[in-house]
Amino acid sequence: MEHSSERTLASIIGDKTIGIIGVGKCGSHLVRTLQPHSSHPILQSDPGRAKREPDFPHLPLSELVEKAAILFIATDLTEIRGILLHIRAQLREQQIIIDTGSSKRDYIDLLRSIDASGSAQAGSIHAMTKPPPEIPSWRGQNGIVCTISEHSRDAEDLGVALFTQQQMFIHTMRLEEHDRMMHQIQGKPHFLQAGACAAMGEGLPETGTVESLERIGSPNFELFMLSVGRGATLSAKLQADLITSMASSPEGRNDLQRTIALLQHILDLAIHDVHLPATERQLPAFIEAARKKLDPTLEWRNRMEAKTNTIVVRLANIRKRSLRLTALHDRKGLLKDICSILESHGIDMNAIDSLPGKLPETMDFEIGRKDAIEVNLQRLEEDLTRIEVLLTASGS
Repeated sequence: MEHSSERTLASIIGDKTIGIIGVGKCGSHLVRTLQPHSSHPILQSDPGRAKREPDFPHLPLSELVEKAAILFIATDLTEIRGILLHIRAQLREQQIIIDTGSSKRDYIDLLRSIDASGSAQAGSIHAMTKPPPEIPSWRGQNGIVCTISEHSRDAEDLGVALFTQQQMFIHTMRLEEHDRMMHQIQGKPHFLQAGACAAMGEGLPETGTVESLERIGSPNFELFMLSVGRGATLSAKLQADLITSMASSPEGRNDLQRTIALLQHILDLAIHDVHLPATERQLPAFIEAARKKLDPTLEWRNRMEAKTNTIVVRLANIRKRSLRLTALHDRKGLLKDICSILESHGIDMNAIDSLPGKLPETMDFEIGRKDAIEVNLQRLEEDLTRIEVLLTASGS
């Protein structure tokens, strides 16, 4: 269910000291987000960063646990259970400990045990997206806050306040509910994405590169490859950890085995139908029955048709004629200034997308054009440079 709370970060944190265990991308975002709401410096523990960065303010794990009243565990998924076991004896009453893992299966028993013993308030949150700066912000993204018990209400409220401050859509659910839901929205998709990536890689030496396939593929192929490509941009270790986490339980293994069995059944039906007339083939009925089970009312399929049609048109617009720009500094009013310059050159836009640039503080823009006029690229480049925007590519 969606959740709302009037408690703010500052009111929950008060004069408490915060410690972050694991200061990678997610942990660093937590430090940046929480520091303005704390009267104390955020304590940080990350041995790996301490080895790589001599100036990193690393505290040994035991020392951080002793000094901090609020603990966030933002390490790799496979490390969380070991950390909970290591610090469990140090935890004290009224201390808050919150994990940020995307799959809780490996340590759900420890969270419940810590909470039930009263040694600390255990909380669990899950931001369903990458941390900034990989995306501009968490605004509008989904955040899950897991309910453990009444004893852990402050931990739950802290998770809600954190996601509220980030302007996320917040959902609360029991730990077990989160575990089951992640099978459907993480385990199976990553399993299928990894399989699709491996399958599409087969035969490429004969047919060319994946880019050459995209250039001649149908809209359906392009949409399919968007999903495959999205999975392929994630850390292989993260994707493997999520699949392994699902496979670690009998229920998860059964789900994955049923997925494989369904794919085998589709192949068996296709082989069975090869020499039959269209009216006697069984695979179409199987596909239609599967669709009805997923979406009995057709409402979802209608929404997907409209959404995917929009994406197909947008991608085609950008592919046909496009400009790629890189702004050296993101600032208020930047897009308005860019549009003003493009308009002055007679460029008629029909699509514009923005993403964080590869370098800090930069923004990339992909602009689709529906006009066919010749543009003086040298003049356009000069005008854009005046507002610290680079013309990095142009298509026709």
